[in-house]
Amino acid sequence: MTAFHPHRLRTGLDPGVFRSARAVWLLFLLLPVLLAGCGPGESKGGPAAQGETGGVPGGGPDAPVLSFIHDWVPEPEHGGYYAADRQGLWKAEGVAVRVLVGGPNSEIEKRVALDPFGLGIVRGDAVFVAVERGLPVVAVNAYFQHDPQGIMVREESPVKGFADLEDRDLAMQIGASWLLYLQKKYDLKRLRVRPVTGNVANFVRDPDWITQAYPTSEPYYALKEGVRSRVLQLSESGFDPYRVIIANRQLVEKHPDLVARFSRGAYRGWQEYFRNPQPIHDHLRSISPTMEDAGMRFSYVAMRRLRLAEGDPARGESLGAVDPERWRVLGDILKDLGVIRQVPPIDRVVSTAFTPRALGLDPALPPPFWTDAPLPAAPAAAAGR
Repeated sequence: MTAFHPHRLRTGLDPGVFRSARAVWLLFLLLPVLLAGCGPGESKGGPAAQGETGGVPGGGPDAPVLSFIHDWVPEPEHGGYYAADRQGLWKAEGVAVRVLVGGPNSEIEKRVALDPFGLGIVRGDAVFVAVERGLPVVAVNAYFQHDPQGIMVREESPVKGFADLEDRDLAMQIGASWLLYLQKKYDLKRLRVRPVTGNVANFVRDPDWITQAYPTSEPYYALKEGVRSRVLQLSESGFDPYRVIIANRQLVEKHPDLVARFSRGAYRGWQEYFRNPQPIHDHLRSISPTMEDAGMRFSYVAMRRLRLAEGDPARGESLGAVDPERWRVLGDILKDLGVIRQVPPIDRVVSTAFTPRALGLDPALPPPFWTDAPLPAAPAAAAGR
């Protein structure tokens, strides 16, 4: 039986959300309801609602607790943040952080906008949409230099590039901005979209099945069923947003020191996780029942192989680096696609004040702990494939 492993079924605000300022005010009226609507594993209520305080070195007994919402169930793609939490790196920076678990329809942008001490993970294009809708959020650092989103096909598939998607079916999240980009750039007039199922069962059964995927995850689950795959990375198409942490704008403007402390702890967490992921994987397995050792090692190796966190130094990329020009290019793409009406000033979308270099940190990452991931054993029934 193929494990249920949905991956980022919702990565940002849909373009049709919040068409007017009245809708934004409605969000604030609904604050108690939305903050109570936490995902699996979360405690209910934001820190402002509960009056939580810190009590960490340098923070003082009345220091607020930051709420940090990651974008899915706990997994290796969040390893640096769990390292920052478990190894006391945020505490050493004098900031208290409550890590909250996301999930489908987590509406991270809205929840961060409603929490004066809120932060969360989204894709870069979602920040432009949120800002245009009037949500008080801003990207404060780059979680991954390149969003991992891709399109998975069978290893033997005739689909070698994005142009080959014409007249084929693609299982994906309906309404994603990247589909509009692919359709326009590659003139895909007969690409048919079907809902993504949340597991690889259809991909295993149907040699022609094509689906959105993360190279750190779905290929492993397909391999477990005896099916080899390839992932076309969207970043190679020209649609190349960062994956970022957003913060409530009030937090950035009134408490930049807290954002700086959070960011320093997060960057150090990624350095520690990449230095030795095994303790974090042990913890993730204890709190996330879908995680398994071989799959987490597969994710770790894929993250390092693709340089998702550190990017390409030849292009000036490094852990947490932010290039305003790259943000401007993304804004122009989204405007051209009709996702946003106007490109806002880039400093309304992203801050450059919290990169490792701006904070006096060395962004270098340690050598990989693992450089290979043993292939999972295929089920006996798949031997004849």
